[in-house]
Amino acid sequence: MDIARPGTDTSQLPLGDAPERGSPLSGDALPLSAGDPLLAGVRRMTLLADHADDAEAIFRTLARELLGTPGADEIHVYHLAGAAEEREQTVIYLFEGEGRLSYLARRDERPPGVSWVASTGRSFLAGSGDELAVSVPRLALVGGVPEPAGCALLLPLSVRGEVEAVVLLARRRAEPFVERSIELAATLVDQAATALALLRARAEAGTDTVTGAMNHRGMRRRLHEEVDRAARAGTPLSALLIDLDNFKLVNDRHGHQAGDVLLREVAQTLVREFRAFDRVARYGGDEFVVILPNAVLESAAAAAQRALERLLAIPSFDANPGASASIGVAQWQAPMSIDELLEACDAALLRSKRQGKGRVTRASAPAAN
Repeated sequence: MDIARPGTDTSQLPLGDAPERGSPLSGDALPLSAGDPLLAGVRRMTLLADHADDAEAIFRTLARELLGTPGADEIHVYHLAGAAEEREQTVIYLFEGEGRLSYLARRDERPPGVSWVASTGRSFLAGSGDELAVSVPRLALVGGVPEPAGCALLLPLSVRGEVEAVVLLARRRAEPFVERSIELAATLVDQAATALALLRARAEAGTDTVTGAMNHRGMRRRLHEEVDRAARAGTPLSALLIDLDNFKLVNDRHGHQAGDVLLREVAQTLVREFRAFDRVARYGGDEFVVILPNAVLESAAAAAQRALERLLAIPSFDANPGASASIGVAQWQAPMSIDELLEACDAALLRSKRQGKGRVTRASAPAAN
C-alpha cells in the first residue's frame, strides 16, 4: 500500500495544524498469498456475506477479526447519520468483540479524522499520540487525562458508493500499524461492506437469509396484496402459521448450524408441498407462514395436515419424529387487517400447542369474523 510521506497530503486533512506524520492511505491493496494464515479472517468474512441475518452480526464479526489478526485494542465504528438525522451512533468493541459499548453524539461532534475519512472516502493513519490527539481527541484521553502513546487507523466502509461508517482500529502503548496489518484491515472492512450490501439486497428482495424463503417483510407485503385482491374479487384467502415443536432442543443439543439446516429443510418441504402460487415465508425464529390464495378454511386445514405429515418425514437429529409442528389455520374475512388474520392464526396455533402439539387447529368462528 502506498502510504503518503510527511507533507505529501496532510494539508487536505481538516485538523487545523495537521501533524506531519498523519498519513492518508491509498485504497489499493496487495493480494495475499494463497497459503497465508491471515486469509482465514478474510474467508470468515466472505462466508458471513452469505449467511448474516442482521447488520450488527456483520459489525461484531468484523470487530472480532480486526481485534485479532491486524491487532488492535479497541474497534470504534462510527455510523454516519443521514441528512435528516441529528445524532450518530458510535459503537466500541472490546475483548475479542464480546464487549460492546455505544453512545450517541451530534453530527458536528465527529472527530476531525472521522470527518475527513467520511468526506474523502480515503483511509488515514494517526501514527503517534500527538497525531491521535489532533485527529481523534476523545481517543487520546483515558480517564480524562492524555494517553502517553497510541495510534489509530481509520478506514471507510462504503456501501453502494457511499461511506456509511468509519471503522477505527486503536492501539494504546503499542507500535504503529505496519503496512501488512493495514492491508489486511482494509480487506476485512471491504468484505464487511460486501456482506452489508448483500444483506440489504436480500431484504429488499424479501428473501430470508437462512432458508431462502420469503422473509417477514416480504410476507407482509405479499399478504397485503392478497388481501386487496380477495377484497376486490370476492375470492377466499387463508393463511397458516406453523411453529416447530421443540426446535430449541436441536440448537441446544446439536448447535445452531444444525438448527439452520433443519429450518432450510422445513422451508424446502413446505415449498414442495404447496401450490406454485402459494407463498411460504419465515415469520421469525422457528415459525413459518403460508399464504393460500383462493383457499377456504376447510381446504387450507386439509393442506396443513398434509404439510404436517411431510414435515414429520424429515430426517431427524434425534429419536423424536422428524420436524413435529403445531399449526394454526385461519381464513380472511372482511374487514380483517393482515394483523388480525395473523392473530387468528396465532390463536389457533396456541390451541394446538396446549392440546399436545403436532396437530392442526382451525381458528374459531369469532376470530375469523
